[in-house]
Amino acid sequence: PRALCCVPRAAFSLIAQKRHGTASGCACLFRTLMMALLAPLLPLVAAYVPYPPSRLHRRAVVSMVQMPADYNPEVAGIGTAVNVDTRPPGTHGTGYRFMPLTSLTNEPAPMLVAIAGAYPGLTAEQLLAPKPLPFPEAGKWNYHRLVADGMPTGFVALPGSELVMSRPDTVAVVCTSGSLGVELADGAQHEVLALIDRADEAVTDMSELSSEEFYAFADAEGRVHIRWIDALPAGWRVLGRMLYAQLPHVKRPGNSGGFAELDDNFEF
Repeated sequence: PRALCCVPRAAFSLIAQKRHGTASGCACLFRTLMMALLAPLLPLVAAYVPYPPSRLHRRAVVSMVQMPADYNPEVAGIGTAVNVDTRPPGTHGTGYRFMPLTSLTNEPAPMLVAIAGAYPGLTAEQLLAPKPLPFPEAGKWNYHRLVADGMPTGFVALPGSELVMSRPDTVAVVCTSGSLGVELADGAQHEVLALIDRADEAVTDMSELSSEEFYAFADAEGRVHIRWIDALPAGWRVLGRMLYAQLPHVKRPGNSGGFAELDDNFEF
């Protein structure tokens, strides 16, 4: 209010100076009027500014990269600006084009396991005949060239397993689920794969035989039996230890009530 009361007095003074030939009278009058009007508002403006006004007007610094005169984005790839890329034209990363890529994880890769035969009815000679295929390292893969007589009983692809990879002399035996005493969800008979490690310690040292484990035994007639046993009968021998039985995915029938979330096999 005090500043506003001073406005007429300063204005009349400047007008008088203008009449007496003062050239800057109008400019001074304008500045005086503006300062008088804005002075009461300065405390209000300062209360709503959280940091110094100088920080409100800070400019971003943009640095520009000077491209060579012979730069061509269609050849030599993304590193041509500094001449470090030696990729052939048309390959990944050249001309701003990038291939879709995927990488294996550092986990056991899928395995090709030699098939020894079918059980029941498998003989000891059949179980010992196949030559196993080498398993790939974790995160890698192998190449196999199968000749006519190289794998007479075939092979099967299975998910990678650290247990099987640590047992390179493992073969697969195609079994009926009932022959192993395995019951699946639908109650029907299915083929399962028994993975037999033929290099188990119990094969050469009977003291390593455990009644808690399942083995492939050969009886006196050479017939194979996959089972556990307390004491080895006369004439029987150990051909290998069963690592595990690989089961197929079997959906339980009649358990769907219309909502997928209520299904035992539901996966998010």
